[in-house]
Amino acid sequence: MRKKNVLILGVSGQDGSYLAHYLIKNKYKVIGVSRKKSSISNHIKLGIEKKVIIKNFNYNDYDKMKSVIIKNNINQIYFLSGQPKPSLSDKNILETLYSNIIPVYNIIDIIINHKKNIKFFNSSSCEIFKISNKKMDETSEKEPNSIYALSKLISFEMVKFFREKFSLSICSGILFHHDSVLRDKNYVIQKIIKNVIKIKKDNKKKLMLGSIEISRDWGWAPEYVKVMFKILNQKKVDDYIIATGKTIKLKSVLDKVFKLNNLNWKNHVTTKKKFFRKYDSKIRNANVSKIKKDLGWEAKNSIDDVIKNLIDKRLF
Repeated sequence: MRKKNVLILGVSGQDGSYLAHYLIKNKYKVIGVSRKKSSISNHIKLGIEKKVIIKNFNYNDYDKMKSVIIKNNINQIYFLSGQPKPSLSDKNILETLYSNIIPVYNIIDIIINHKKNIKFFNSSSCEIFKISNKKMDETSEKEPNSIYALSKLISFEMVKFFREKFSLSICSGILFHHDSVLRDKNYVIQKIIKNVIKIKKDNKKKLMLGSIEISRDWGWAPEYVKVMFKILNQKKVDDYIIATGKTIKLKSVLDKVFKLNNLNWKNHVTTKKKFFRKYDSKIRNANVSKIKKDLGWEAKNSIDDVIKNLIDKRLF
């Protein structure tokens, strides 16, 4: 069987790196687009730095994107890139819109006009949904509260529109929060763990956070990239929520991390209004019945596993 060629946009990030590792392990040739020209630290950690072919160019460059796709006879494309932080998106409006929308449109246009049999996975976000206490499924009402969420909703709707109108094998995964040791250390669970280690050394240190009353569905990134591949390689592609289906308060996460270190979080944590996000939803609940029914998939790693994996610095 001829080796299949895969293109990953955002190959240097957490999800892109884990997906590249998984595909290489399964005998795929991986080509990644990255704006970084230096060696990619995540690839070094995973031992794939010499196994991924890196192309450096702006994701919005149509001609270069087309050239890479055609010349390398790409079979599958994963878009795991763009400006990823809702907190930064309202300050960098054009950058956020351009980075999350233009490359997705360009890829779809290249597929329509040059190679219709290419499969394409677009990474979307739970931020696209209207704030609600109810469990969100794929048909739940969409109402973005940040420029980031707006950009992700536009790309999600584009993918859905072109899939249905042109019968393309393109889809979106609506990803809820997920972590790993490759995740930026400023994300909240990593931040908590990092500071608990410092607190153990200096009992007087305080950890300052925003609202600890928010509830989220936290999963394990190495597990999520495998289901991205599964979604894209089923007979009929469709859009799916990727989550554990279990939501937990940040306050409970705090309690778990501190208890594992024989500490009481109430003695060390203070909340500051200035760290509260203006448009942040209090709760994000995921209904994962569709992906479970269609693909037989459900997350194996709970929040307890995620916390333990991060503390133990487990790669997988």
